[in-house]
Amino acid sequence: MEATEESGGLRARRKRETRAALIDAAFELFQAQGYAGTTMEEIAERAHVSRRTAFRYFPTKEGLVFPGQEGRLARFRELLAEGGGPPFETVRHACLTLAKEYMVEREHFLAQWELVQSEPTLQASELQLDREYEDAIAEVFASAERDTAKGRRRARVRAGAVLGAVRAVLRDWLEGGAEADLGRLGREAFTHLERGLG
Repeated sequence: MEATEESGGLRARRKRETRAALIDAAFELFQAQGYAGTTMEEIAERAHVSRRTAFRYFPTKEGLVFPGQEGRLARFRELLAEGGGPPFETVRHACLTLAKEYMVEREHFLAQWELVQSEPTLQASELQLDREYEDAIAEVFASAERDTAKGRRRARVRAGAVLGAVRAVLRDWLEGGAEADLGRLGREAFTHLERGLG
């Protein structure tokens, strides 16, 4: 039993290490020769894994640019589900909690942002990812509205306002080298929003 648990733990660790190696290799190459000029074959070679292994972990090159997106969105939805309070407070708490987590990975987010700014196709992908966050926020606001066209529209408008504020704060933070306290910037933004949405 112990041997099985140890081997399972070792496999999980190796998977994490392989995944991290692919991400590191990708960003090194993206920064050196650009996103379009980098192939999955080169990334695999830099990470010391086979091409097949690289594609098993990341079916597309774009996935390497946004490696934690699915998990982060799931985390955000969990935070929203745990809220239980007024919709605005629930959304604020979820966003500010993620802000703390972004601070821990500031170097990665800065490198990702710089890469996305240089590639129009990645900018389009980022907008689509943002839409998923907006949908999650809209669901929270909709829970306090009547299920009518007007109620759904109000929820969508509020979600759009929140996401717009979040994007503005993130851009300000990243343009400043991700050195400011993102939580403080977020709290300021939500204070402004609350005056119109609270």
